[in-house]
Amino acid sequence: MRGPSGRVRKNVAKGVLPLGILASAGMVWQSSYAAFSGTTSNPGNSWTAGTVKLTDAANGSAMLSATGLKPGSTGTACIELTYGGSLAAATKLYVASGDLTTTTPSNLAQYLTLKVDEGVGSAANCSDFVATVNDYNPTGSTAQTLATFASGATNFANGVGAWMPAANGATKNYRFTWTVQDNNAAQGLNATVTFTWEAQNT
Repeated sequence: MRGPSGRVRKNVAKGVLPLGILASAGMVWQSSYAAFSGTTSNPGNSWTAGTVKLTDAANGSAMLSATGLKPGSTGTACIELTYGGSLAAATKLYVASGDLTTTTPSNLAQYLTLKVDEGVGSAANCSDFVATVNDYNPTGSTAQTLATFASGATNFANGVGAWMPAANGATKNYRFTWTVQDNNAAQGLNATVTFTWEAQNT
């Protein structure tokens, strides 16, 4: 019996291993197919930014050029702006740093009283202008000049203006009124300025 008993023990030991392998294989098979799945997709999502755009009726050219001025010389100039953006916006008027210049030893801007109004109308000579809001110097004070305007309104944050266009195609007219002050120091001087309107969405 010793011989056969040893053979039985060996056969039993050999028989256990395949059973273990089969059990392990069964577990792998089950884990590989343990989950059902389904998907859905939502294509074509997109984002488009709105626009803020201004154009002026002068198409980037000067709205006035006055020469031969003397004490008391005065005048007006009007310009129409059109809003072409898709977003509601606030609009401000200012003179950017470096945009008030002169070719003479001193700048005439300090002797030019300036007043700026907003309103309606389309004529460049202001013949049909109707004021609705004052942006600068409502009383025409001689203390409020082109120079003080240019030094105080230099960007959107400190610019002047009340126009808040809400739709593409909205328009606004601006009237500039200027007067040469009675100061002998003004003779022979000149000034050149670039006015900037900036719109930012609200």
